[in-house]
Amino acid sequence: MNTHTVSPLQPISLPFNGSSLIEASAGTGKTYTISGLYLRLLLGHGGQSPLSCEQILVVTFTNAATQELRDRIRKRIQQAFKRFIGLPTNDEFIEQLYQQTPEEERSTALKRFDLALKTLDEAAIYTIHGFCQRVLSDMAFESSLLFESEFTLDDSEYLHHAVRDFWREVCYSLSPTIAGLVSNHIATPDLLAHKLRPLLGAAQAKLTITPSQFIELSENLVSSINRFKKSWIDEQAQTYELLISLPLNGVRFGKKADGYPKLQLQFEQLSLWAEHGQGLPPSKALEQLALSGLKLNKGGEIPTKEQAPLLDQIERLSSAITEIIPAFLVRAQQGIKQRFNEQKQQRNLMTPDDLLVTLANAIDTQGSQLSQAIAKRFPIALIDEFQDTDPLQFKIFNQVYQPIDANSLPSTAVSNTSALGLLMIGDPKQAIYAFRGADIYTYIAARNQTQARFNLATNYRSSAGLVHAVNAIFNQHHDPFINQAIPFDLVNTPPSAANKVIIESPSHQQAQATQTENNNAALQIRLLAEHKENGLNKTDARQMLSDDAANEIARLLTLAAQGNCNINGAALRAKDIAVLVRDRNEAAVIKVALTERQIGAVFLSRDSVFNTNEAAEVALLLHALAAPKDERKLRAALATQLFGYNAEQIHQFNQHEAVRQQLLDQFMQWHELWLHRGVMPALLRLASDTHLVSRLLSQAEPAQNDSLTDDDDDNLTDNSGERRLTDFRHLSELLQQKATELDGSSALINWFEQQLIDASGQDEQQLRLESEQNLVQIVTIHKSKGLEYPVCFVPFISLARSSSRRPDPLLYHDDTQLVWDLNGTDEGWDKHKQEVLAEDLRLLYVALTRPVYRCYMGIANQSRQLKAGISSQLYQTGIGYLLGITDKSCTIEDIVNRTQALAQLDCIDVSLIEACAATALTINATNNINYCAKPLTRGHSTPWRVGSYSGLVKHLPHEKTQPGADDEDFSQETNPLLNVENDNVDAVEFNRFSFERGANAGSFMHLVMELFDFTQAETQLQDAIINAMKQYGFDTDIWLAPLHEWYQQILTTPLPLNEQHNIYLANLAPQQVLVEMEFYLPLTQLKANDLNQLLTQYGYEAGFSFDTLKGMLKGFIDLTFEYQGKYYIADYKSNHLGDTFDAYHLGALSKAINSHRYNLQYILYTLALHRFLKLRLPQYQYHTHMGGSYYLFLRGMTPSHPGSGVFYDLPPQQLIEQLDALFTTPDTINSLVGNTSSVQGVSTC
Repeated sequence: MNTHTVSPLQPISLPFNGSSLIEASAGTGKTYTISGLYLRLLLGHGGQSPLSCEQILVVTFTNAATQELRDRIRKRIQQAFKRFIGLPTNDEFIEQLYQQTPEEERSTALKRFDLALKTLDEAAIYTIHGFCQRVLSDMAFESSLLFESEFTLDDSEYLHHAVRDFWREVCYSLSPTIAGLVSNHIATPDLLAHKLRPLLGAAQAKLTITPSQFIELSENLVSSINRFKKSWIDEQAQTYELLISLPLNGVRFGKKADGYPKLQLQFEQLSLWAEHGQGLPPSKALEQLALSGLKLNKGGEIPTKEQAPLLDQIERLSSAITEIIPAFLVRAQQGIKQRFNEQKQQRNLMTPDDLLVTLANAIDTQGSQLSQAIAKRFPIALIDEFQDTDPLQFKIFNQVYQPIDANSLPSTAVSNTSALGLLMIGDPKQAIYAFRGADIYTYIAARNQTQARFNLATNYRSSAGLVHAVNAIFNQHHDPFINQAIPFDLVNTPPSAANKVIIESPSHQQAQATQTENNNAALQIRLLAEHKENGLNKTDARQMLSDDAANEIARLLTLAAQGNCNINGAALRAKDIAVLVRDRNEAAVIKVALTERQIGAVFLSRDSVFNTNEAAEVALLLHALAAPKDERKLRAALATQLFGYNAEQIHQFNQHEAVRQQLLDQFMQWHELWLHRGVMPALLRLASDTHLVSRLLSQAEPAQNDSLTDDDDDNLTDNSGERRLTDFRHLSELLQQKATELDGSSALINWFEQQLIDASGQDEQQLRLESEQNLVQIVTIHKSKGLEYPVCFVPFISLARSSSRRPDPLLYHDDTQLVWDLNGTDEGWDKHKQEVLAEDLRLLYVALTRPVYRCYMGIANQSRQLKAGISSQLYQTGIGYLLGITDKSCTIEDIVNRTQALAQLDCIDVSLIEACAATALTINATNNINYCAKPLTRGHSTPWRVGSYSGLVKHLPHEKTQPGADDEDFSQETNPLLNVENDNVDAVEFNRFSFERGANAGSFMHLVMELFDFTQAETQLQDAIINAMKQYGFDTDIWLAPLHEWYQQILTTPLPLNEQHNIYLANLAPQQVLVEMEFYLPLTQLKANDLNQLLTQYGYEAGFSFDTLKGMLKGFIDLTFEYQGKYYIADYKSNHLGDTFDAYHLGALSKAINSHRYNLQYILYTLALHRFLKLRLPQYQYHTHMGGSYYLFLRGMTPSHPGSGVFYDLPPQQLIEQLDALFTTPDTINSLVGNTSSVQGVSTC
């Protein structure tokens, strides 16, 4: 072990060469120190050569920390620049740097600062993964990395495939016995992926089982079961007699007078299984009949193995069974990891973990060549937050910056080899990210290798009282962090810290009612005095502590509102207060308590948004939107809180056809929006149509279940409206972003549900702040690290994490080696609990060092009733350990006695809080202002908006408002088969005329036309119909054949081109067609009267009535195609005009066209195409290039009746040009005839 002593850091004189470690306790100016060292490196202060921003490597562990470092360094350079041009400074370090820079070099220093400010955006300030990516990218040749590697943050899709490949290849080939055992514990591939996810990244972890053991153990278990069956059948009689003779506790084996003994029942079930059963023996029988499972009366003796050979076999058989799942997990880890890596290699993808592994391997394989290249580029490295490192990260930096013999380097390696150095900055007391792979033991090993150690021991953040209180709390134990390698050194304060106080001046009555003897102490310890005879469970303790904290917050804010609670001369505000919690469950409880006292609060967490109730409900919405004809999925969506239907409304959906059809149509509309615009627009439209915002915001209080037990923590959630609305919008954005990478709604839903099982916790998935108002902040301790708050409450730190159930697997360290214990040994369990307690101490340290002025810490004697008496859980917590509580016998009196020494200090107050004192205090009502909207007193102006053809025709007297009304007459039945008498069903002909009508059918027909290449109908048409039928819920057995024949006829129906020639859709190649062309027509101003006048002038139906439209007119053209140099429009219509082809003659089509005002639709389409072609074709002429519009009534199209179902028109050129001008110069309607000079644009998407 390195025995170097720790020296106080002097940043102005710290040597840069070699390896150094700076241990910076909380609040001691770590970032300030790093930025100061950066200034020295820029100037070459201290003897080394000056370095540029690109040469000084600064590494930290999060994107947020990287940005903060960059900003702080920029500000520090700006301050130094000002000093070096002669302006005074209050920065002592910069003043020292200025004074130690010779006068003749100050102008050069000024130039270096100026250059640094100009090039700081190129500075080598990275996250650890960003550093690896930059090195591998810029040094691809040296690292032997493929130049075109693609980086991805989300590898869940590839893991998903790897797990399923393994499940299919390995699990399906298992014997029935082993397969049954595996499925009992891990039922699905998704559960396997979730269980293995952390193990896949544990490259440095030691496994207690080897992958090859699984096959051996499986074969042995099957053989053992077969042998046991035979032995049991042959020898069970002797075992039966033995059990009768034993003094079994609580049972009378072989006697039925007092009821059928449970043990005998297990015996007989085992016998039945041995003779007739398959697979594994009954688990309860194994548990109760094993030698170790026998419970005898006092004085009874357990039989020996020789006396009870069958019971001994059961013991060994039970052990063999328990070994299978751990061995399977290791086998799965090996197989899935191999498949996982192969998939990424095939696609040339790299994840953050891959970056680390690849760079470490490259350094190993390339020897010193790559290390020297990195050292040459970055002679000095400053590694921030080094306590959060892991073995692989340290290995990289240790190999690059290991002690180097200058004579072994090329002369060009670095300009000054003595300046090659590695500076590690961290605080082991704040190592709280083990769940993300951080390894405190790696930090300790690295510290022992460093050549010099320094510390920062002056806290510039907190008040003097708080610093002294934290010193007292941690200094009372000789080993405060359960590791002699992590000592607690007393921290000092500057003189200014004495002025950091909260000034309270309550009224006399308030003082008598609420103040303790030392109410202004910096650290307030609140002991919950609870004397329940059956103990104080976690749920009750959490609620009481929450009430006490909320009461005190209400008291402080009430005083502040009266001008009687101030910080630095200003009243305390709600946002000055933070409540620090471990997780969202604690956050939900305190938020309820604050809401009850009319105190607004906001929760900040590193939790993934996929861990919320909203995510689970959005998954149900997605299923319904993707399959809007599936009523089961619709009912599931309706039952969500996001949709808001109650039982009565769902009953109405089930019982009433009109209600059901209305909802089906609405879901179809949202489904169409998803197809055409994307999933986020569909979800937001759903939210708008169902008034989601107003409904959620009316839910002011988070939900809490009063019947929760200690094991039900995951059932607590924050259900406040703002929180839920924020999560819904966040999920919508993530879905929209991911949709660009995946093909189709099914793939998107699969990805989303995978996130529900195994959320990655990436930055973009973390819960967002739902409000930025003046609110109390509820923050997880992990999220609070590195931050500070004027006042902190830490109410739940004394509540133990559940330790009654062993995690599977166990994680702990054997010396410095991380061990993944899948056997669950007692020794491993003890080590694991010790490390959990050590981390709890570090969490306590982080929490107590966040506040600036005051901290409140709650302590409750959480306990449970056992047969032996009350069992306290406080010894399992960090604060219990520091108070010297080492066992389960602790009482509230013991806690009071152990805090007496602390209570003697002026900086600490210990209060005993009675549960009955938790009355609801509320902030002064004068501060609760009710706001209401000011009445509208003037007319509504017409805003800029986006309109559509549907919007222009919706006010016609005959038009319907249902989606798809432009295609169907909704006065008719949506399914004509419903009108058929039951006796005549067999006589019904399933054809185009009897096919379903309405918006759903219309959307289906359109989709089919979009899914295949017209020229390849022979091979593609059937698949297109099947895919569309699945999506819209049609029966393929009934409809596939008639639909296939129908669509073949549509493709071969002649579209009249002229008297001699026809066009056939079947002849249109992909390069000739554009499907669903989207357009936006700019509108200066469009009035209904002007449009009516123009249409009537050219003989088209008019009569439109709509509000004046300014903005854009949008639309989609079903099909745009080119044929022999002309460009045509085709629009598909699903209208049912009759049950024979005669009903689709030209006269009937013209009537439908006029009735629905389709003429306006194709005139607008023609205008859009006209503008588009003017921009695209240099010699464009309307009469030469514009072909016209075909309106294809699909139900009537057949080659056997030429002209049936086909309507054609080419609007006059003058009409289109005058409409073009009308859209841009509306006031000239009466002078438009013949005016063709205006050329306008069209936006297409």
